[in-house]
Amino acid sequence: MSRLLLCGALFLVVAPATLAQSVADTTVTDSVDVSDLLERFVDERSTDAPTEQVVERLTRLATSPLDLNHASVALLRTVPGISRPLAARIVEHRTHTAPFSSVDDLAQIDGIDAEKLRVLRPFLRASPPSDRTTPDSDTSSSSLGALTSNLDFTLIQRVTRDLDLGRGYDDDTSRTTFKGSPARLTTRMRLQYRRRVELGLTLDKDPGEPLEWAPGTGTYVFDHIAGTFALRDVGPLSTLVLGDFTAQYGQGLALWQGISFGKGRDPVSSIVREGRGIVPFSSTAENRFFRGAAATVALSPTLSLTGFLSRRARDASLDSSAAGDGSSAVPARTLSSGGLHRTASEIARKGTFGTTTGGGAASYHSSRLHAGLAGYYSRFGRPLRPGNRPYRRFSVSGTRTSMVSAFATAYLDEYVLFGEVARAHNGTIGAVGGAALDHDTGVEAVLLARHYPRAFAGLFNSAFGGGGSSQNERGIYAGLRLQVAANWWISGYVDQYRSPWLQFGVPQPASGLDTRLVVETDLRPWLSTYVQVRADRSTSGTEYRGPHGRLLKGVRQTWRHSARWHIEYAFSDHLTLRTRLAGTRSGGSTGILFYQGIGLQLHPTLELDARVALFDTDGFRTRMYAYEHDLLYSFSVPVLSDQGQRTYLLLQYAPTSQLSIGAKYGVTWYPHRDTVGSGLNATEGNQAREVRLQIRWRL
Repeated sequence: MSRLLLCGALFLVVAPATLAQSVADTTVTDSVDVSDLLERFVDERSTDAPTEQVVERLTRLATSPLDLNHASVALLRTVPGISRPLAARIVEHRTHTAPFSSVDDLAQIDGIDAEKLRVLRPFLRASPPSDRTTPDSDTSSSSLGALTSNLDFTLIQRVTRDLDLGRGYDDDTSRTTFKGSPARLTTRMRLQYRRRVELGLTLDKDPGEPLEWAPGTGTYVFDHIAGTFALRDVGPLSTLVLGDFTAQYGQGLALWQGISFGKGRDPVSSIVREGRGIVPFSSTAENRFFRGAAATVALSPTLSLTGFLSRRARDASLDSSAAGDGSSAVPARTLSSGGLHRTASEIARKGTFGTTTGGGAASYHSSRLHAGLAGYYSRFGRPLRPGNRPYRRFSVSGTRTSMVSAFATAYLDEYVLFGEVARAHNGTIGAVGGAALDHDTGVEAVLLARHYPRAFAGLFNSAFGGGGSSQNERGIYAGLRLQVAANWWISGYVDQYRSPWLQFGVPQPASGLDTRLVVETDLRPWLSTYVQVRADRSTSGTEYRGPHGRLLKGVRQTWRHSARWHIEYAFSDHLTLRTRLAGTRSGGSTGILFYQGIGLQLHPTLELDARVALFDTDGFRTRMYAYEHDLLYSFSVPVLSDQGQRTYLLLQYAPTSQLSIGAKYGVTWYPHRDTVGSGLNATEGNQAREVRLQIRWRL
């Protein structure tokens, strides 16, 4: 496959779209595919649990948009891209100027340009201000008609399956195989009443996991069950959650589970956090959540208290060598985060590490200041002994742990000052803080510094970090977004960080540098494009020959450079083309990706989305990522390396407003391979195919 042909193909597809700028603006479409916007927030990330929760949150927000005429500043702040100053300006406009007759009226707000409006539109709506039955209002009605009309029930059933199976599904059970079928089954049920009452249940079985009744391992037919009941705004009771929930406070230095936006194409608004407090949890992610009860009580309009108690079992690898005579509990060596229970060894790790956690928060919240205290204390059902390897020396250990923090965010018109200081169980202090600017002239900026010592270890924290951890890191981040002309924006960031202690696979202190620059423009309302360049320097472990030929361990720094050109061209309300050319270079290896996608409204009830991607890389080091449109509440970011072609076809059929059916077929073809995958997932042949089906019923 010739890389020159790929570039030529791009030109053949893009050139007509670029030349078509002279087409009359009567072909403009205001429709926006939410899937396109999701990529802005899951850009170049792997398929980890936090990303899945990000997609779930954004999709849920898009299917139940916030009402501009009734949503509070706090609710508006939950929309990606809306900073605290911008949310305040929206509320001030509707209060002192006029209510919003449509979402497009947001263009009257300082700081909302065409690009910002395009991003926000799917998550917002504007109902008549006299309509007090909106889910975002604070009043209630006791009539049966009002009750039933505001009930929202959703049932989703999804089945996904790989068509080319690895040796883990062989009939030969004399060697390690998976215990269950290759299908992934997911059932979701959610009942909501005007954001006040929420009942959610999620049942999930990963590929290879068995459907069985095994209470001893916490398996009740489905391997993962998450359920929650939430009640909000009942007298002084702000929030009550029974079942599964997450806790998010401050900047995430002590308590933050679930959704968090990091570095991406939006370098400013996603960095400054505003914790949502106690949040109901009913995701397919299997790790970072609490199980028990939590409540937040408003003592006054500005002061609230939160308390929670959780008891649940996590997966862990046990240290069998320390079993002794059985007089004490076998220590756990490491906590597992994969959530897969397919083989006998994986099942043996399930639910072996019990944790009992109690915690809470005190929060003061006014229009100018949000400050508070948050913390937790956890006891373990068995000792945690990470081992004596140097990089594990400062990990959480023993039979208990705790953390407490103080946080504050001050809102000074267009400026925001934020920070958090936390103390770990061993007395180590960590801190994060910074300042942000959101000016109505189209200037956004943020500066953030963090200090996470090597012994600053916690179980439930997830603050901003360049290396993916809130421990063993010092760094500074600067982000900027400018509107340089009408329909032209430049944004970028620089993040420099250092790890003062060893890491897994890195036997010495190391440093890293991550930079990104994005230029975006809407050449016409129906033609948008952006160019992105990124340079990332990381440190990894290596070996080299020392004096007398002795093999020594050391480190090496590797630069990864990447560039991307993306174009979207809307021929009409019914047809959109998406074209991308991307390349990367790392350590002398190169990779290139070209794809052509199409979005087609075949009928008012039937939508089609398809893509053909060609990739050519020198190996895994220069692997490429390309976010794909997927079924509702799910996402796909395949890792593409070597040479080949990736194709998918997605159909969405909605015969009524209550019922929708989705189906996706994808195939990745490697012309020069005899096997695909590795380990128990290795398959014979040169292709990997999968199919996904989903039914969504909503009342």
